Amino acid sequence: MSRHIVSTLLLCAPLMAFAATTVPSDLMRPVPEEAARGYAVNWLLKIELESEQLNDIEPCRKVLAERGFLPTLSKTASSAMPQLHFKIAGTKQYEQADADADAALAAIQHAACPAVLTWTVESKHRPVR
Repeated sequence: MSRHIVSTLLLCAPLMAFAATTVPSDLMRPVPEEAARGYAVNWLLKIELESEQLNDIEPCRKVLAERGFLPTLSKTASSAMPQLHFKIAGTKQYEQADADADAALAAIQHAACPAVLTWTVESKHRPVR
C-alpha cells in the first residue's frame, strides 16, 4: 500500500505566520488514480507537540481532546530532541478535505503552547463499497 506523507515542522508562531503555510485540507484531495483502481482515501491528521515541560503543552492537550483527537502523553527522546522531554500526540481521520482539520491546527496554534509542533497528513486507502 503506497502512502502519501506530508509533514511540516513548525515552532508555535503567531497565527498570521500560520496563514501563509500549507494547511491540512490542502493535502486532503481526492486521488483519481486510486479511485480508478477501486480505492478511496481516508486522511489521517496527526498533531504532535514536544516540550521539556509538561505544563507547557497541557493547554494544547486539552484543545486536542476537545476536537476529538484522543491525545496520548509520553516521555520521549529523539535525534531532533535528544534530551528527555514530553510529547503529546493525537490523530483524527477524515474522509475528505475538511475545514475542521484546518480549524484544529489553528486552535493549537492559537493556544500558543511553547513547544515544537509537528503535523502530518497521511493517506489511508480503503476499498470502495
